[in-house]
Amino acid sequence: MKPGSKTHNACRTPPTEGFIEGGQTDAGSHAGKVCVLVGASNPVGFCLAQSFLETGYRVAVGDLDPSDFSSLTAVSGTNLFPVKVNLNRDVYVNSMVDQVYLRWSRVDILVNIAFRRRECAEPLSATDLGLDAVSNLIRVTSAFGSRLQGEELAVVNIAWFDEKSLLEADREAVLQAALRTTTSAMAKKYFDSGLRINAVHTRNARSTSYVQSETLRTLVQAVQFLANPELSGKLTGNVLHIDLKPDDSPFRR
Repeated sequence: MKPGSKTHNACRTPPTEGFIEGGQTDAGSHAGKVCVLVGASNPVGFCLAQSFLETGYRVAVGDLDPSDFSSLTAVSGTNLFPVKVNLNRDVYVNSMVDQVYLRWSRVDILVNIAFRRRECAEPLSATDLGLDAVSNLIRVTSAFGSRLQGEELAVVNIAWFDEKSLLEADREAVLQAALRTTTSAMAKKYFDSGLRINAVHTRNARSTSYVQSETLRTLVQAVQFLANPELSGKLTGNVLHIDLKPDDSPFRR
């Protein structure tokens, strides 16, 4: 799905009503800070990139097809850094880390988006789905966390899938358990290393053109809340659950 789709356009309604904590809307207040979005070539990643750019962050977006962000690059210039990366390979993830630090010398927020597109030839089993999500979350977080030198990094994991078959009861339960368990385990492991690791789980959400813009705005605000620097050292290892209202479901009868 490209940025010109209805889902991406839905985010043109300003999602940056301020961090839920602190009400920070001044772009200058975050000037120089860096947000990295991994697994970002989807409506969620696009809206998050737009939101963080509007609040003054420099944003790196990583995925197999970062060309999805060409429209934002034209507007944001050097503040947006698209990076092609294969999240299933350590060497590519480490290369992305090197490129981001070489360009900006810091990372303040890392957002891992566990996202699977409809066009996957073979939908994963419930077990493989959980293992795939866990391995990518650990791989990316470890790669960026290894670069910290007495600094802090807010990590937010997100689960968002747009394939209806991937949201069947067993897969939904596995994904939710994998996200909760991995986030909690990594939060404990890195507690003394300057990483705050939290997560957002979206239930019944599918990134199609029918998804209400309110859904994406709610997700953006949840990520901003968890990434808020004022929460440093106060919130880690938690999972926020966002459920769509029945009227928001694109597959309702």
